[in-house]
Amino acid sequence: MSGRIHDQPYFFKFATYEAACKIIECKSLKWSSPIEFNDPFDHQAGFILDLDEERFARLLTESMLRVIFTETSVGVGASPLFTHLLLLLRSARERLPREEIAAQLNESALLVAKNVTEGVDGFNAAIQAHLLHSRVLCVSEQVDNVVMWSHYADQHRGVAFQLGCIDSIDNRLLAAKRVEYTDRFIAFPSAEEYAKHLTGEQPIDMAPLIWKIAYTKHLDWAYEREWRVHIPLLSEMPSARFSIYDEPAEVFQSMYLGCRMEPSQIQSVIQAATKVLPDMKIYRSLPGRTSYALNFELVNGT
Repeated sequence: MSGRIHDQPYFFKFATYEAACKIIECKSLKWSSPIEFNDPFDHQAGFILDLDEERFARLLTESMLRVIFTETSVGVGASPLFTHLLLLLRSARERLPREEIAAQLNESALLVAKNVTEGVDGFNAAIQAHLLHSRVLCVSEQVDNVVMWSHYADQHRGVAFQLGCIDSIDNRLLAAKRVEYTDRFIAFPSAEEYAKHLTGEQPIDMAPLIWKIAYTKHLDWAYEREWRVHIPLLSEMPSARFSIYDEPAEVFQSMYLGCRMEPSQIQSVIQAATKVLPDMKIYRSLPGRTSYALNFELVNGT
């Protein structure tokens, strides 16, 4: 069964000449640790917490009272034990003095609110440590962006590989997710949402929200039109900076040669590719003569 989660037919991976030679020889790709990324915010941003402690305590108290004194449905919140205790109080609610219980719950809610606001930095640090212990393959939708060639293909002296998303072999690129670009960190759930989450009244699946950090970058990077495949590490040590993962030969559909590549390097990389990946098409990029554009010319096959 295909693991595809998008409709992209292929992506592009830029590389230096030296890296391209290794990719061709081993039919593999380098997956990097986010620690090595050129963006200091990448995987290292956190949630923005806009929380008025008194308002949050009031909302949390109201949610707890609903769980105890009404028939509101309850799921598994942030703390199953906490929700279980509230349901135990519900089972004895006929004997509980509501006003006294409300006052006690509000005192507890104020402490929770204080812990949330004081603990957000630690929460963000824990998330970042988890996200950084991973491997990421970064690819792009485009091959004709002049700046991408400058930044990631040795100033047009390297190459770009077209990597196919092939359902029949269920390759990793089928799980790529688009990077979102913004000028703000991701917002923590609102006071009302988080209060209901804590009690189990309306549980929030926090995992997708946390993972969103790994797929969010500043607007300045939007020109990259980046997609990512993200793999958490389970057995490798945090000190390792990258991993090399093999790919089936058919994933390497095309190779584009930078317009500034040395003739000797062009000859060398074409010979290597023809030997190891004979079905891969090879193009040479050429600067446009009437516009700021890259044109591509097929140099093998038809």
